[in-house]
Amino acid sequence: MNLPQLTAYIGKNANVGGNNEFSSLIKGLKVKLKEEDLPYTVFLVFDLQNKEINFEVKDEFKEKHLDEYYYFGNNSAAAAQYYLVRESNSLKYLLGKVWTDLYQTLSRYNLQDREMGQLLKKLADQSYIFINKKDGWGINPDKLTIIKEQPQLEVELLSNSVKIKAPEQEEKKLNYESFIRLFIKDENKHNRFVLVVPVVKMESGEEVVLSTHKDYLELVKLVNNLGPSSSEKKPGEKEKVCYLCGRTRTDVSSKYSKKFSRSGINKIFTTTTINTSPYLRDFNYDYVYATCQECYQKLLAGEKIISERFKGRIAGEDVFIIPEGLFGNFDYNHLYKLKKDIDLAFQISKADEWLQQLETGAMGDNLNQYALNFIFYRSDGNSVTILETIEDVPVLRFQRILEKLAEEAFKLQAHLRSMSIGHIYRIIPVRINRQGEQLDIGRVLSFYKALLNGEQVKAGNLFSYAVEALDKGLRQLSKEKIDNFINLNLRRYQNGYEDFYIKNIIMRYLVLIHTCQGFGILDKKVFGGGERMNEEITTGSEKVDSAIKNMEAFLYRQGLCPEARALFYVGVLLYRVALAQWFKEHKKKPVLKKVHFQGMNQKEVYQLYNDLLEKLRQYNRWSLFSEAVMNRFHHYYSGNFERKWPLSEQANVFYIMSGYAYMVGTKAPDLTPEEEKAQEDIVPEEN
Repeated sequence: MNLPQLTAYIGKNANVGGNNEFSSLIKGLKVKLKEEDLPYTVFLVFDLQNKEINFEVKDEFKEKHLDEYYYFGNNSAAAAQYYLVRESNSLKYLLGKVWTDLYQTLSRYNLQDREMGQLLKKLADQSYIFINKKDGWGINPDKLTIIKEQPQLEVELLSNSVKIKAPEQEEKKLNYESFIRLFIKDENKHNRFVLVVPVVKMESGEEVVLSTHKDYLELVKLVNNLGPSSSEKKPGEKEKVCYLCGRTRTDVSSKYSKKFSRSGINKIFTTTTINTSPYLRDFNYDYVYATCQECYQKLLAGEKIISERFKGRIAGEDVFIIPEGLFGNFDYNHLYKLKKDIDLAFQISKADEWLQQLETGAMGDNLNQYALNFIFYRSDGNSVTILETIEDVPVLRFQRILEKLAEEAFKLQAHLRSMSIGHIYRIIPVRINRQGEQLDIGRVLSFYKALLNGEQVKAGNLFSYAVEALDKGLRQLSKEKIDNFINLNLRRYQNGYEDFYIKNIIMRYLVLIHTCQGFGILDKKVFGGGERMNEEITTGSEKVDSAIKNMEAFLYRQGLCPEARALFYVGVLLYRVALAQWFKEHKKKPVLKKVHFQGMNQKEVYQLYNDLLEKLRQYNRWSLFSEAVMNRFHHYYSGNFERKWPLSEQANVFYIMSGYAYMVGTKAPDLTPEEEKAQEDIVPEEN
């Protein structure tokens, strides 16, 4: 992925609302509206007839107002705040520094003597605005109608509100929308005043909408290098090569990069000035990393489109999901639909649902022609930090991963309802800090990258993640209030559903490891090391025989090696003891504390096995079924004290808990009627 080239291509080829030279600057409203809210566009009126400043409702807000009145948002960082149309929550700029910044910017481009500049001077001369103040009021508060009506009223402009003090009343702070409401005298809270447009009502009655004035628009074009550029070479001008289009032009400059949004995608590839100079010696920037004006405008347009159409949220982080054609021309308006499908793939609970939609959708015909790029990032509005990039993922591979996950989940349908790519985020523990930031999200994103790009994954890491998820999750579930590892979706397992948490974690890791092994990205083979049971056990009880037979079939399908199978049967005994404890009103199942989720060596495993036998005696659950399970354990464990144990300490715990997870929701053949009734009281949760 060449991100600048891709961004410029999108800017050139995708449709932008309005499609004029200012379209790349037009912003969308950020204000959040409730369903019952009715938004309005209002005018901030400098009324020269009545010698006052007022707010008037213009019209019900419509999206076209953003283009009609040229809403460019707030100027970023310390740039001059000369944009005239603002959201109501940014009214401080219109009440404050906009007028000084606008006049000074006009002067910087020698436009101060034109109509716009003269109009501003007239407003300043008649004390409507100040054009030489940087702080405090930019308009004259004495001209406000509420002051004219109540001269005793004290009004103070604060950073995020306006302080009002009426005679013999307590002062109060109003947010800017509430401040506008004072002028409009509208008490209906569902009427929202969201967009503010400054207007001058002349003595003749003519209304001048300042943001549509030709001088203002020319200023915006000059400041942002919009509109057609001249490539004609002037005497003394040097031609340079645009690194995007490769053409030699006189308008090639690295200064355009300063105009990009500080939190936009274009800033991702804009490095510091020093880094763009040859040999890092702070000179000749334009010969290394500069664009022509035409490419700059394409980048601006591409940034806007990507922010609006290709932005999503995966694993609790912001992400740009940018499809890219592999061959020939492609339609980014068409690919926007594909991006929506990718969003769905991470959010939908069942992979097969996504696949069905994909097959029946309009996107099915040309899927193989595209690749996907994921750029995970964080932004505070002033800067952007890249967390991870996943590039050039063929859509066909993405589809195959979804299919493989669905296929493996189907094999476990008796124990797991679904598994999609989005569930991976739900099974790798991610710690958060007090501000709610995800501290360990890199491990999830790195895994997504490895899976999507076909990079190698250490099987040991997956076993570690699995037992860590059990450890951290069960610790949180034992607390009164869950305060960390929110991504594990723990709240659904509170109040006695810990066993289902264990089951879901283990079964989903089985699916995940099988999927990784199927794609050949594991550093070693994990499954496929066992043979089918040669002889069926005959205990004299059909129920017990059938239960053991089902377990053996499960182990064979999963391809567990003999050592893993032995541990699986330890887990079956562990669950049997835990169920007996739960029935004895030991709801926390204290036997689980004997499992060290950080890892258990071979001797610790065998000690656990002996402890479980003792507990079975203690709870009078030394049954035919227990003996059959013990038989299977010894069958697979026999002789391993003399041999080198092939499994890691984390894998030991994983396979023990796989036996435990298998039994959750499975009826053991030796349940007493009371235990059976008690087990039925546990309502299975929705996956």
